Amino acid sequence: MEFENVFYKHLTPLSFLKRSAAVFPNKTAVIYKDRSYSYAELSGRANQLASSLMAKNIVKGDRVAFLSPNIPELLEAHYGVPLAGEVLVAINIRLSSQEIAYIVNHSEAKALFVDSEFAHLIEPIVPELSTVKYYITIEDESTRTKLPGESYHEFLRAGSQEEVPVSLEDENGMLSINYTSGTTGKPKGVIYTHRNAYLNCLGEVIETQMNSSSIYLWTLPMFHCNGWCFTWAVTAVGGTHICLRRVDPALVYKTIEELGVTHLCGAPPVHITLAEYMRTNHLKFSNK
Repeated sequence: MEFENVFYKHLTPLSFLKRSAAVFPNKTAVIYKDRSYSYAELSGRANQLASSLMAKNIVKGDRVAFLSPNIPELLEAHYGVPLAGEVLVAINIRLSSQEIAYIVNHSEAKALFVDSEFAHLIEPIVPELSTVKYYITIEDESTRTKLPGESYHEFLRAGSQEEVPVSLEDENGMLSINYTSGTTGKPKGVIYTHRNAYLNCLGEVIETQMNSSSIYLWTLPMFHCNGWCFTWAVTAVGGTHICLRRVDPALVYKTIEELGVTHLCGAPPVHITLAEYMRTNHLKFSNK
């Protein structure tokens, strides 16, 4: 009989979702437009994605790429892909087709999930993507471009929401590969391990003083260093993710006011845009 190791655990941010689903099963984990998911539902969807990937014979160590804005499907990928033992490659939606082709080929991605808004970037390079076996379209907004393969909804049907055991053998194993935009040459990939992502998340929780009452607004792209690891850090404390497809200052202001946002991140231009919107419209935040 094999016994669980009681004195040593691999550090992985996957443990954050497992804990929050157990401690806060009915708490709102994700809000997007008129949709919301509890932590139990987020965990179920992540497990369903993981088991669907495994059913397609996408095996441990394979790369799975996502070209998507900040919508729930990309957040789910940060758990479902590594839960299946695979490596997440979140691609910058602002890149050109050829830059995307280089990243997909360099990472040797076996599956490519594409939000329908950006399918036109992938359509002309499909013949160049030699390692991709599966194309999955995330149909969040309508588009005329249709890639070969299933929709995200159809893809999940092959999986089960039953818990997929974490099969991590080494905490220093690859969790994700993040690519630069290639401003001085071709894009360069940087590896995140399970251990360093886990520790970075805890550092963020301490620095930003997040807790289970925190409400995080996704103004920072999840494809930028996995959202600086806040994709996992917010979950670590059982906070609420508010997904935002694009940074619209009017919507950002409205969301902060109506949903009581406590945290957000972004480059200076994001904050400048929000400040300018408030200035020109003579707005200020209420003291909620």
